[in-house]
Amino acid sequence: MVFSGLIVTSAQAKVIRFVAEDLPPYHYLNEQGKPDGVLVDIAKELQLHSGLDAKIEILPMARAHHELQTKFDVVMLAWLKTPRREKHFQFLGSMCQSSASLIGLKSNVIQLSQLDDAKRLRTSTIRGYYSEQYLKEAGFSEEHDLVLVSHYKSMWQMLYKGRTDLILTNTRTLKRELDELGLDPQLLEYKLTLHDFPSELHLAANPQFSKLDAQKLKHSLAAIKASGRYDEIVKKWRFIN
Repeated sequence: MVFSGLIVTSAQAKVIRFVAEDLPPYHYLNEQGKPDGVLVDIAKELQLHSGLDAKIEILPMARAHHELQTKFDVVMLAWLKTPRREKHFQFLGSMCQSSASLIGLKSNVIQLSQLDDAKRLRTSTIRGYYSEQYLKEAGFSEEHDLVLVSHYKSMWQMLYKGRTDLILTNTRTLKRELDELGLDPQLLEYKLTLHDFPSELHLAANPQFSKLDAQKLKHSLAAIKASGRYDEIVKKWRFIN
């Protein structure tokens, strides 16, 4: 019986947890409360191809990040790849690409030629994102010109209510986020595109995550891209990578 119990524990430990935040159309909870989105479908394809047992969880970003840092069975579905993170985590392949911009209201006439020009203004982003680190390294601070929020909904509402001047965000998800909140995208304009901001979102694992399973996932991601299956999923979601 003891031996049998050990077998169960071992089997349970082999279930991989794909974690991601609520960020449509990448990954989110649908109306049935189930994980959905273009990268969720890709994660399911990875599970099938690799033969690994896995479950997908949609969590607040801070918790997803904590799980990635502290749990050996966790893989983040899409995490921005940066040189600093690459030293401490396993990056298993690019899931998609994006771009980052400073966005504001058209009615708020702002002329920006470089990031430093925004320091006289209130700039918002989501706490725990790489964008927080990016702005702080550029000299922004919460004491003067940086406003951090916990979720993209709060960020957009602050901008439209005039409680912040600019937001630093991933432009790929903009339309869906605004549609969800009932906000008019025609009121916005791009103030500055940040060309030096990292653009690749990767499948990322804890450094203690099984190297064998990591290789299986890396191989499977490359294989479904080579087979055309990745493109089929992207096309189904009308998602341009």
